[in-house]
Amino acid sequence: MTAPTTAPAGPAGPAGAGPWLGTRPWLIRRLVVLLTATVLACGALFTAYYGVSRGADEVPGRTIPAMGYVDGAETALRQSLAAAKTALNSPAAPAEGPGEEYKAKLNAAFRSLEKAAATTVADGGRNDLDTVAGQLSSYDYLIGQAAHSRAASGRADERLRDTYLRYADSTLNREKSGILPRLEAVQHEQARVLAAQTSPGRLLKTAWGVAVALWAVLVWLLADTQRFLRRRFRRRFNGPLAGATLLVAALVPLLLPAADQLQDDLDWARGHRVSGGGETASEHLAATHWLTIVPAGILLAAVVAAALVVLGLQPRIEEYRFARVPQRPGRRIRSFEAATVLLALWLVLLSAVGAGDVRTVHNGRISVLATWTDAEQERFQALLDAYAAKYHVSVDYQGTTALREVLLSRLNAGNPPDIAILPSLGEVRAYLKETPRPRKLGPVLGETLNAYGPLWAPRFGDEVYAVAVKADLKSIVWYDPARGQSPRALAARGGGQWCAGMGGDGTSGWPGTDWVEDILLQQSGTEAYEKWARGELPWTEGPVRDAWEAFGGIFTKGPAAAALDSDWGQNFLTSKHCALQHQASFARDAGYTGHAAFAPTREVLPDIARRPAATEVSADYATLFAEEGSKRGDAAEDLLRFLTTRQAQEVWASALSKEEKQRKIKTHPGRPFFVTAGAPRPDPRAERVNAAIDEALGGPRPKCLDASDVMPLRMRFAFQHGVLDYLSDPGPEKQRQVLDYLEDVRKELRGASGAAAPRVCT
Repeated sequence: MTAPTTAPAGPAGPAGAGPWLGTRPWLIRRLVVLLTATVLACGALFTAYYGVSRGADEVPGRTIPAMGYVDGAETALRQSLAAAKTALNSPAAPAEGPGEEYKAKLNAAFRSLEKAAATTVADGGRNDLDTVAGQLSSYDYLIGQAAHSRAASGRADERLRDTYLRYADSTLNREKSGILPRLEAVQHEQARVLAAQTSPGRLLKTAWGVAVALWAVLVWLLADTQRFLRRRFRRRFNGPLAGATLLVAALVPLLLPAADQLQDDLDWARGHRVSGGGETASEHLAATHWLTIVPAGILLAAVVAAALVVLGLQPRIEEYRFARVPQRPGRRIRSFEAATVLLALWLVLLSAVGAGDVRTVHNGRISVLATWTDAEQERFQALLDAYAAKYHVSVDYQGTTALREVLLSRLNAGNPPDIAILPSLGEVRAYLKETPRPRKLGPVLGETLNAYGPLWAPRFGDEVYAVAVKADLKSIVWYDPARGQSPRALAARGGGQWCAGMGGDGTSGWPGTDWVEDILLQQSGTEAYEKWARGELPWTEGPVRDAWEAFGGIFTKGPAAAALDSDWGQNFLTSKHCALQHQASFARDAGYTGHAAFAPTREVLPDIARRPAATEVSADYATLFAEEGSKRGDAAEDLLRFLTTRQAQEVWASALSKEEKQRKIKTHPGRPFFVTAGAPRPDPRAERVNAAIDEALGGPRPKCLDASDVMPLRMRFAFQHGVLDYLSDPGPEKQRQVLDYLEDVRKELRGASGAAAPRVCT
């Protein structure tokens, strides 16, 4: 095609030039504007519609099924407990145990949890559900112990059976940290996500407003261009441009009803999820599922419309190809530049949409597992929040008393915590045989380890795998000076004066092991104590048997029954029935720090003080499981180093629980105690009890770690069960049975392979 010999009438150009002078630049500019407007308008419509249609896929395909799986697990677990109680109270219990219905319901709960973990939309839901899976192992263990409870005659030991059933019930229902409350927390988070997916929030409404406005501008530009071409080139219609106009004009009238239909379906799905019913969200949305592919149609319509615009304007631009239009070098606008602009804009748009659609992998999120729950968890969370604020890394904390079962479950599931804070060296020792195993801390902490004594950074062989982040004082008895009687005088009245509780969910029985350990340490000294902890002393004779006899002298039938029926965390200050409590320093609350006092056990029970004074202590040890060299691994190493700093210790020591804040308590009743020389110390004028504990921990008296914490895990669990078994029917015959059982376990474990036991006493 050749350029016209006479330029068509059109918009005037610059002064002194022909009327054709401004036509070509105007057409090219309009082409660029139309292509840009097409990208923006269709991109906005795509984004707005996708905001609705995405939920139509995710809600029935993932969110509601995930919530259903959690519902199924909760229902199955409640039914399992009821089935176990019914079966274990029936005449067939000796042969059938907890029964087939219990096993079926427990298996159903495990299957539901596996599916829930694979589909959960809750923030941190995978870690919560893996924790629940571990707690289920502890729950099943307690039910099994209830089923196996037998008296010396071979008949069911009803007291011990009921005790284990109560502990299982507590594991299931304990407020905040129990299995069912944890599942309810996951469900609450998933409900929040469902509401966000199904509710047209302000952002989505704004997106629709912007999209419709851009669409209206594009329609106007197309119509205006059509009018100009008809005046300028004397042609009634520009076919391609008219087609683009009709195509674009039809978008919003078609999209709005489709989006409204999808939104109605999503509203139904949310309401149906709340109220329940027979029809599933997937079934309800099946009839309109085809509407979820509309976003692809929007992209196709945009490409077609852009092509039609180019087809409509390019020939008109070509008619002026040979026009002598003076332009500055480097400023000439060519039609291929318009195509380049179009391609670039589409790439930017699609990249943005794709990036927004991909689920974020939180390289900046690490997980921590420990035993602290309730107020202890709230205080530790303040420390984690301080770390997150300093290093801009999110930390997901999981607290459970069934830490052993939870950690093994997560290791087996391929989802280990980045940091696990373990309550015993026996557990550290056991995990050195697992995969993945705790990492060596020498390369991570370096010279920082020099600030820790041998009990607090123990060596397994020549390597350090764990470091104490807090410590507690044992070998003490709490009493209330306001009652006007010395603790020794109260103890002389008999075991009824002791507020002793053995309940602790999956670890029930450990308060009794503390009693036996403390008695043995005071009676037989540190050398015998360390040999016993290492498995070198028999349970059936000598120091161990003597300690059990002294324990039995305190916990006769009445006190033993009360101990089995109570949890360890009871507050003796508010009890009218007991006045003394043999418990570690972590038992403190505001009442303890405000009113209580403590004395060494040997001073309260002078008959057991046969050797030089020594103190039993315990610690919580941080271990590192995060993969070395990964972003999460680097963040976990930073957190571990942070836990050993004075800054972290000061934050932790000054943190208050929610209840303490509400009551405006300033004495830091649950502050942790640290074992490094430069750690913050409590002010004795403001924190009398805390200062006394801190002084005892740092004093010259010999110290020994909790013996059961050092024992192999099987021995420790047998010890805990042995305490409960003994208390169910205290007396010489039951003691003999229990000690024979524990001795058999010791002999089986003697010589077992594994890392060398760490040091027990200073």
